[in-house]
Amino acid sequence: MGLWSDLHSAGLDIGIAAAVVLVALTALAKKIDLVVAPRTSVSLAGPFLVAAALVGGPLLGVCAGAATQVFTTSDVWRKRSSYAGAGAVQGFVVGLVGEQLAQRGTSGAVASATVGLLTGLALNAASIVLVALDRDIKLRAELLASWRAILTSWLLPAPLLVAFLYLFHTASALALAFAAGVLLVLAEGNRFRRRLERSLAEERSRARVDALTNASNRYALAEALTAEQARIRRGGRPAALCFLDLDRFKRVNDSYGYAAGDALLVDVYQRLRGELRASDLVFRWGGEEFVVLAPHVERPEVRDFAERLRLLIATRPFSIDGRPRTITGSVGAVLLDEGRPGEAALEEASRLVRKAKVTRNSAVVDNTLDGAAKAQLSRAL
Repeated sequence: MGLWSDLHSAGLDIGIAAAVVLVALTALAKKIDLVVAPRTSVSLAGPFLVAAALVGGPLLGVCAGAATQVFTTSDVWRKRSSYAGAGAVQGFVVGLVGEQLAQRGTSGAVASATVGLLTGLALNAASIVLVALDRDIKLRAELLASWRAILTSWLLPAPLLVAFLYLFHTASALALAFAAGVLLVLAEGNRFRRRLERSLAEERSRARVDALTNASNRYALAEALTAEQARIRRGGRPAALCFLDLDRFKRVNDSYGYAAGDALLVDVYQRLRGELRASDLVFRWGGEEFVVLAPHVERPEVRDFAERLRLLIATRPFSIDGRPRTITGSVGAVLLDEGRPGEAALEEASRLVRKAKVTRNSAVVDNTLDGAAKAQLSRAL
């Protein structure tokens, strides 16, 4: 209570109930994200922290800053503690500004909001600088990447903060109701956005999954090839790209019906998925064709991997129409490296699988120089 009396002596007329409401609103605002760019979102706790500190002084600013981590459960406690400390420092400094401007009342609303937000912005930018220096991150790049989020989270709410400060000096209960209403609207908008994002993510997922086998389809394969080549260009090991085509699949449909053929495709995918590494990706290309992308496979290992893929199909029978039937598959394989585009590698693998279907007793592997070796040889010549 003695500390609270000091607030009143500094000219900050705020009751305990109002202070509790402001701290609670700041803590809840931390749960709301505002998307300012693709893959970039900012928390709305900053403006609420500034509002609490400006009307309540350094003590309330410290409480509001620490409260920003109350509902943050995804981070480890050390990280939450450091963020809470940074928020408390922001609240304390902005609270000092509030003490200096408290005597101006409603006439100082614009000045208080401007100075308070600029102070919070400066402290936030300073924390980014410190983190960049500590982690040896390029400072200019980090600031350029963060400028949109910083400006949006600290300057966009300025009009609302001015309105809150004006109301608080005339009718504090109305000001608190205004702040709670703003938070409620933002929370509803944030919930709608997240629900929409989940729906879009589910639609994108369905668009990349084969409806019959539940395997990823050719659209997902195109994305995976791009991502895999990006990994390889960053210095990662190459990958094996294998095209698998089931032999005489039409006979299954003709002899046992399309339902039996569909069931066989599901069984083939499940066997591949169950026997291969977790890092190996299995895609259904279409019809009776599958594609396997196996990362971290060097050139001497490609043939062994492709032959293993062929034997996974041929050595164990499948149940067709309730009876065990032996099915074979032809495999064409290439090395995916930095020197050959993914589309070209896939085209070569499909050409090789047609060659393999002539004999049906071994996988066919591209024995030419890998793309990186070709590029190196051409430079030497």
